[in-house]
Amino acid sequence: MGRLNTGALAEQVKETVALAQWLRKLRERSGLTYSQMAQKTTELALPVSIATLSRADEGRTVPTWPVTEAYTRACGGSVRIVERLWLRADANRPGRKKRGAVTVPTSGQALRYITERSELHFAMKRLWLHAASPSLRELEARAVHNGVSQLPRSTMHGVLAGERDCTERVLIEFVRACGVALEEEAEWVEALRRVNAYQRAGGVPLSVEQRLADAEAEILRLQESIGRSSDEAALVPEPATAVDTPLPVRRWRSRPPAVPQQARPPQRPVERTP
Repeated sequence: MGRLNTGALAEQVKETVALAQWLRKLRERSGLTYSQMAQKTTELALPVSIATLSRADEGRTVPTWPVTEAYTRACGGSVRIVERLWLRADANRPGRKKRGAVTVPTSGQALRYITERSELHFAMKRLWLHAASPSLRELEARAVHNGVSQLPRSTMHGVLAGERDCTERVLIEFVRACGVALEEEAEWVEALRRVNAYQRAGGVPLSVEQRLADAEAEILRLQESIGRSSDEAALVPEPATAVDTPLPVRRWRSRPPAVPQQARPPQRPVERTP
């Protein structure tokens, strides 16, 4: 099958090309044909046709996430790596409204350091992927209260596409629909409020000193938490160990142990004189 030449690839979006190249190298390393990959996706309960798999690594368009995941699993690749590549490619899809450079929050704790709308949008897309990519209709159904959904499909389409700002109410309903625990909702809301404050301030990036101060404050909070845990553990009486109980003293027997018969040295017969 023909591939795009270097000049044509150079005209494509960089992130889309990076995703396609990674998928191609993964397939070449696995040694599988598209037909074998299609069979494997069926065995994995992620069926994808041969034609769709072959288009996924061409670099012309961004494949859908289910296709990308099935392609990667069939070839034995890392879903975590391809997830990051796909999110970057999807965020920079041709024709999509740009909202600044996309950075990668790598964990739930990174929500505390989000200051740009593009970062929050990226985190929401990542959460959506980890929730098994529910459809807009399913998200809408999960957020029904008193017969009215708080996540209309049109609203969520604009938010997930990065074309519409997300309100606190929509964000809360979205993270709940994606299975976020109740105690983690506050971090998402705080991230959104930080983004809004950042935009009201004119989008001035946080200085290195501010970021270091935030990191040091977080370290102090963790140290205090560890210290409290240690103090609480010190108040709990330690259980008695075997050292506290004197061990019985073994006394030697008055007689030496008998030597087994087979261990005794052979005795010479006693010669008697007539």
